[in-house]
Amino acid sequence: MRAVFAITCVLGCGSPHPVETTQGPPAPLVAQPAGAGDVVVATIDGKPVYGSCVTVQAARGATKQAALQQCIDFELLAQRAAAHASDAEVRLATHTAMVSALVATAYEDGYTQPAQFGEFWTKAYKKGSFRFRHENYRASTYVRVPVPAGAPADVEAAAKVKADKIAAALAPETGLLGDSLLALAQAAVPDTKLDHQDVPAYKIGALDDHYGDALFAMKEIGRATGAVRTKWGWDIIVWTDDVPAADPPEAEITAALLPDIKVGYFPHWVDDIARSLGVRVTFDKASIAKLEELP
Repeated sequence: MRAVFAITCVLGCGSPHPVETTQGPPAPLVAQPAGAGDVVVATIDGKPVYGSCVTVQAARGATKQAALQQCIDFELLAQRAAAHASDAEVRLATHTAMVSALVATAYEDGYTQPAQFGEFWTKAYKKGSFRFRHENYRASTYVRVPVPAGAPADVEAAAKVKADKIAAALAPETGLLGDSLLALAQAAVPDTKLDHQDVPAYKIGALDDHYGDALFAMKEIGRATGAVRTKWGWDIIVWTDDVPAADPPEAEITAALLPDIKVGYFPHWVDDIARSLGVRVTFDKASIAKLEELP
């Protein structure tokens, strides 16, 4: 339920006539210290940000520096909320409720379309849309008989012989995983130091050409290829996982990206508020240093 609706009901719902109430003092618009020992760690246009706020935020899992920034952001939002609140809202809403109402209406409800985020959306979309619209990706693992660049023909031939031995040993195996692959390969050529790595899911064009062609030609997960010459040596590759190609509608991608983008954009929104209010944030370095002494 929206804060404005709640306030309207408190003032008049359920009665055909205005309800006479005794109004208390307005909710304080300046943060109050938690006690005599509370320190002012920053000011915003002269209004204090207290160490007790930082302590509360840090107790919820934030670092001390992140907690300090959160408290500053909170005070900026409080000033913005106060500037647009009616007298009734000031009397009935607490400092926290006003901020929550501002965020709920101006940000959560107000920022729902890509265009509202400007260039931030464009960059975030480019960075994150591949998770939803992409080609077929395959994950793999390999063992490799390395061949140094420019190695003579006899070194190349010896490496190929060893790789063929490994491929022959692995050919009948199914359900191969990284550790079992290396153990079986090493047993086939016990006198050889092999390279081994699990490779995350990639599309074919993002891999070495020979590696990618061999991997994407495979018909069964958990089986090994023959010996494949890549630019690093002779590889025996196992297909370990498949991510099918996906091409969902644009609206589906937008809906999936929106929550994370809203989280990322929030500090920019607060900065815009600070600029629109013309406020100046100052820090008390001596008091900030005392944050380490707080419980």
